[in-house]
Amino acid sequence: MRERLKSGPAEEVVRYLIRPRLEGEVESLFAHMGRVNRAHVAMLSERGIIDAKSGARILESLVGMDKRGVSSLVLDPNKEDLYFNVEAVVIGELGGDAGGQMHTGRSRNDLYATIHRLKTRAIAAHLTGFALKLRRRLLEKASENVEVVMTGYTHMQPGQPITVGHYYAGVAQALGRDAQRLLDAWRNINLNPLGAGALATTGFPIDRRRTAELMGFDGLIENSIDAVGSRDYISELLFGLSTAAITVSRLAHDLQLWYTFEFGYIDMDDSIAGTSSIMPQKKNPSAIEHLKAKPAHLIGALVSSLTALKATPFTHSREVGGESLALLPAAAEQAEAVLGLAEAVVRSVRFRADVLLAAARRNYCTLTELADMLVRDHNVSFRTAHAVVGALTRTAIDKGLSGSDAITAEMVKAIAREVAGLDLKLSDKELAAVLDPRFNVEQRSVEGGPAPAATRATIGRMMADLEAQESTLAARIAKLEAADRELAKAVNARVAAGA
Repeated sequence: MRERLKSGPAEEVVRYLIRPRLEGEVESLFAHMGRVNRAHVAMLSERGIIDAKSGARILESLVGMDKRGVSSLVLDPNKEDLYFNVEAVVIGELGGDAGGQMHTGRSRNDLYATIHRLKTRAIAAHLTGFALKLRRRLLEKASENVEVVMTGYTHMQPGQPITVGHYYAGVAQALGRDAQRLLDAWRNINLNPLGAGALATTGFPIDRRRTAELMGFDGLIENSIDAVGSRDYISELLFGLSTAAITVSRLAHDLQLWYTFEFGYIDMDDSIAGTSSIMPQKKNPSAIEHLKAKPAHLIGALVSSLTALKATPFTHSREVGGESLALLPAAAEQAEAVLGLAEAVVRSVRFRADVLLAAARRNYCTLTELADMLVRDHNVSFRTAHAVVGALTRTAIDKGLSGSDAITAEMVKAIAREVAGLDLKLSDKELAAVLDPRFNVEQRSVEGGPAPAATRATIGRMMADLEAQESTLAARIAKLEAADRELAKAVNARVAAGA
């Protein structure tokens, strides 16, 4: 194995490179390596590249190793990596003449390129499931709250009345794009690099499409240099996970703000809250605080992946095959934590409808509708109406009024005369109706608006889209399960042929 070299690896190389790689790889890569080895040897035997008896013996050894599990491996750092340790077990059982044929027609370069794609697609499928579960929870909460009126904000200042359902549906729509990015990344992840060899394929008549079939890949990374020299699919997945985490962090920002005593818009179950070691009255939004911060770890992993790839040779190298994906396992754990915690938070948060409605009456967020009413019913240009209502708002605040409910028709008419020389015919009854937050919401029935009917229609369309996403994921998982069955069938057939 190290015949080209005059010495074993330096102590520092073992400590900082080989041992961490071995110990980090063994748990996460063992099963994937077994799958690749079985598919490769079955194909070699089917094609007659190795004889049926040798193929059968190697496959029996690999199956036995899989059954014994990863804990049965005794890792030797002098063998550099997981593959050489696995190969040593096979050669130890079968001898070099038979066991040494397992690696025919391939390199560690295409072996590990394949393993990392298997690992990454498993991560992608797992985390897409979490994203879709969170999206479903958001849409369910949106459906439950389509008539719960609240203030909508821009620049973190009161804007216009919306509903809790409309807000949740907005977050669910953004998360739908995030989930779709994860689903779309599959097209670039689930391709077979095996058979690319070190970088120039092989002179053996291998069948790359057969190994793709046995491992559930959708096709090939055809060019052999690209197959071993690219890991951009890692960065693509990390980007999708980062945007999903950022979407969650924005939801968490709002929830943390709305949970403050000064807002008091929401309450939450004690199960997602924390307390203080010194202040016994505290109920802290601990899970929400973590949701705001955890996306940083995903962004860090994305930047690490991209910069590790930057300016590397366009071929296999340790930067590409090792360093560019070093943070993927930790990033996957953080992404699961973000999506799983977010689902628990959304499930556990309760909006206080009475507080929300009172705030919308108090913070002048209904005055945009007053301007619209002047345009619609009193033949005033919007710019003039904007000037009148702006001056009205300033006057109401200066007078210390309790909110839009305290504004009278006489005040509006006086400001209109002063600002624009208008003689409005406006009654208190007409004004009260237009300043009602619920009326404001009902008026906004444009497609995608906050009116309950419009929001229900939006939620219905998003539910259909979610179900399509869930079906896509389920079909992909089913295909992988079918490939595992086909691989087992092929292995059994080759073992029987060599008996």
